[in-house]
Amino acid sequence: MRSTFHGLNIANMGLFTAQKQIDVSSHNVSNTNTVGFSRQRFVTSAVDPAGYLNQFAPMGRGQVGGGVGTLSLDQIRDRFLDMQYRTESAKSSYWSTRSETMYYVEDIFNGVDSAGLDTIMSEFANSLQELSKNPTDEAIRTNVVAQAKKMIDAFHMYHDQLSELMTQQNSNMVQQAKHVNEILGNIASLNNNIQKFELGGSVANDLRDQRNLLLDELSTFMDITYTEVSHDPPVFNIYGIELTQLNVYVGVNSGEDYADRLLVTHDIAGRLDYGVDENDEVETTYDDNEVANANEIILNGLSIVSPDETSTDFYDLINDEESGLRNGILLSYLNLRDGTGIEDQPQGIPYFITQLDAMVAKLVEEFNNIHSNGYTAPFTNPNGDDSSHSGVNFFDAEGLTAKTIALDAEILMSAFNIAASGVDLDGLVYDETVTMDPDGHANTGNNLNALELYKVLRGTTEDQQLEEGDDSFEGFFKNFLGNLASEVALSNNMRDAQEVLLTSIDTQRLSIMSVSEDEEMSDLIRFQHAYNASARCITTMDEALDKLINGTGRVGLV
Repeated sequence: MRSTFHGLNIANMGLFTAQKQIDVSSHNVSNTNTVGFSRQRFVTSAVDPAGYLNQFAPMGRGQVGGGVGTLSLDQIRDRFLDMQYRTESAKSSYWSTRSETMYYVEDIFNGVDSAGLDTIMSEFANSLQELSKNPTDEAIRTNVVAQAKKMIDAFHMYHDQLSELMTQQNSNMVQQAKHVNEILGNIASLNNNIQKFELGGSVANDLRDQRNLLLDELSTFMDITYTEVSHDPPVFNIYGIELTQLNVYVGVNSGEDYADRLLVTHDIAGRLDYGVDENDEVETTYDDNEVANANEIILNGLSIVSPDETSTDFYDLINDEESGLRNGILLSYLNLRDGTGIEDQPQGIPYFITQLDAMVAKLVEEFNNIHSNGYTAPFTNPNGDDSSHSGVNFFDAEGLTAKTIALDAEILMSAFNIAASGVDLDGLVYDETVTMDPDGHANTGNNLNALELYKVLRGTTEDQQLEEGDDSFEGFFKNFLGNLASEVALSNNMRDAQEVLLTSIDTQRLSIMSVSEDEEMSDLIRFQHAYNASARCITTMDEALDKLINGTGRVGLV
């Protein structure tokens, strides 16, 4: 036989359950605009009838259940979409960071029309053409020197700006690594707080929301893998249910077999070590096995230090083809800072400096080779020697990079040392073709060498080929800009494609986890009616019990 107050207890359970559901809906509505908040729902079930599964309990028909019970307070979110979002977030962040920096690289070389290297080289070539028309004019010769200096200054500017951008990538990487360490510490702290909260048998949904938000942010910096595993030794809440801990790893498909990649294990956080590594100091060189360091500075290394102090270099993760590092802001900075374009390496800033230096080296060698075979104009120099001579370099033979290119000392001493004259087809000697007029002021000579120098820039000589398809230095630079533009376009296209995909996944995720005010309002009405109905049941039970207690057993009483 059921308890006399059984119905009252059932109604009371319904009353408090409805009240909790109203509280949860109120919590959801108040966090409608809270970033990272997941809506929550009470999971309820019917309480089994009294004596259920009791072998001595009567099994007659019409047994009444025990009311409603709450099983859990759940977050409404899709873990698969969370993992997919974080995977694509790393890709999107990689291309977004690369696209932004490549835009600046392109902007350095494009400049304005009057300051672009292609325009400056064209002006230098035009000055040589003018020299070929009047090789004895001092003003024209002075203009050739001025235009050459302008071109040299442009090379220096490109090198300095690329070097500065390279240093900036290094600085950005360090700053972001510091921020990652803060995130790892916060995740570890939340793990500890979640465990303490859940020891009492409740679920720390709001704390878990904060942790999920940190995982979202962490995924923008690198590929991560995370899993909830049992504590060692096991930890149980007051109801005897085993609790779990969150482990976070760096890299694709990492897990328990990659203890050296562990970023967080429960309340212990690893870190990124971004200290300066002396092994990263590399001279400016373009050997296939070395990374060009255009600034000749010591670059910061980057490694993972797990909670047990095991260190793994970032490049070891990058080179792991199966479960290494593929995406994220940090990898983008590293590739931009160190990428030489050699073999499988991406085109980073060193690659563009390498291309620029290769152009300078070829220009200096080609130009000096022709210039040194020509003859200068006679002029009265400080040594009193006014004869024409050959063997003069136009550029400093040691300046073979964009940073070091310079004019030869003899060209800087006098514009008359420009070897505009050359041997004609009849093989006339230069003492006959390059002379000083009797008045001692005007220089005479021919323009044969000036024309050859002009051809070096404009690419009309048969033996001057920089690369296949490039028959001039101007053409080489235009192809260089074309390659840069293609790389920028690729970065932009990949960024846009990843943003579309990431937005699509995020939209799906938010459609599940975000708060719908219309749905919550509808639920509030349902829960309010349930609360009112339960309260009415209690009133009815109270009246019945009042009649039972106070209105029965009074027969024969006066």
